[in-house]
Amino acid sequence: MRDGNETVFGLLVLTLPMVIAFAACGAGDTTVNAGSPVNGGSPSVSTPRTPVDVEIFEIKGQTKQERLVPAVLSTEATATVLAPRDGIVLDLRAREGAAVEKGEALAQLSTEDLNAQLEQAQLEVNRLSIEERQYEAMVQANQSERDQEAELLKDGLISRRQFDRRQYELDASIQELEKARLATETARSRIKTVQMDIEKCTIRAPMTGIVTQCNAKLGTSIIRNERLFEVARLTPLEVKFRLPLSDHARIGPGRVLGLSLAGSDRLAAQARIRRLDPVAEVSSNSRGYWADVIGGAGLIPGMAVTVHLPRENAASTVSVPRVAFPNRADLGLGASNALFVLQADHARVRAVSLDAVDSDQVQISSGLAVGDRVILAPPAGLTDGDRVRVVRDSGILAVAPNRGETIPALGK
Repeated sequence: MRDGNETVFGLLVLTLPMVIAFAACGAGDTTVNAGSPVNGGSPSVSTPRTPVDVEIFEIKGQTKQERLVPAVLSTEATATVLAPRDGIVLDLRAREGAAVEKGEALAQLSTEDLNAQLEQAQLEVNRLSIEERQYEAMVQANQSERDQEAELLKDGLISRRQFDRRQYELDASIQELEKARLATETARSRIKTVQMDIEKCTIRAPMTGIVTQCNAKLGTSIIRNERLFEVARLTPLEVKFRLPLSDHARIGPGRVLGLSLAGSDRLAAQARIRRLDPVAEVSSNSRGYWADVIGGAGLIPGMAVTVHLPRENAASTVSVPRVAFPNRADLGLGASNALFVLQADHARVRAVSLDAVDSDQVQISSGLAVGDRVILAPPAGLTDGDRVRVVRDSGILAVAPNRGETIPALGK
């Protein structure tokens, strides 16, 4: 038994150093990760990042084979009526929407001060007329005396000097008469001026049309050149809209386009392009088009319409609002850019290629597809993979299969 115990003890003595060595090696290879226990402490729990609140819209397909551009009807024949002088509106005879004829009275201004000026001018004319008659009598008297002294000079009864003095008096009286006549004419012209000012106090329509604006108020004081009325003709109507410069080559003067009322797809009239703006708008890289409205019933200036532009290629584009891009994004044509799309409650960076910039819309030629949910106004600190929470869905943004203007649908 003793020999057996000694044998076991010897084995223990030999294996103990090996166990200690293995334990030491295991301890040296241990790695402490973020969130693992340290010095026997409880494991730390990582706090997930708070989701970022975002606003999105979804891109959905549309089957229309034309581009829709919003516009407003207007008329080139528009006249603005200004106040001819300071005064008070005593009578207001026309209101907004009233049909008026050329020369019809729209309002009446006060004329008390002008009436006083007219009376004073008439009195001045009367006074000068009396002076004029006095000078006429003086000229006649001097003329008669000069003729008499001319006969005496022939008979040698007076000297040449006396005759010349009488001639001088006649010439002076004639000049005074001419001055009196000029003064009288000046006073008469003053009467005409005051009478014209009184006539101007009756504000009249400059042309036949509709009163589209009436800024005058009964009993209020106005100043000279203040805008009182705006009169416009209902016909001919025109429409102005803007298109990207990329469309300039295929749409020019003489082209006939369809018009529909806002919110309706039914064509209500046509428009023939008359001219283009001579310069382009740098910020939107677009150009203005002016077109004459052809046909249509019940159309009036200021009515919202939609211009229908037929498509001539099969390239599909998507339009997104400018706010989908960061503030300092390069929105040049053909430039590569990036925006954020929503994927499973996470923001993902999506590279896109720009095709055109039209007003507040940016056309994307590649990088987006139907069904993508684009994040609007991404926060400055948003990065790829961040969790987000949708606080508002701006609706569906429709895209035509043939490079179309997208039409935002109503919010959900």
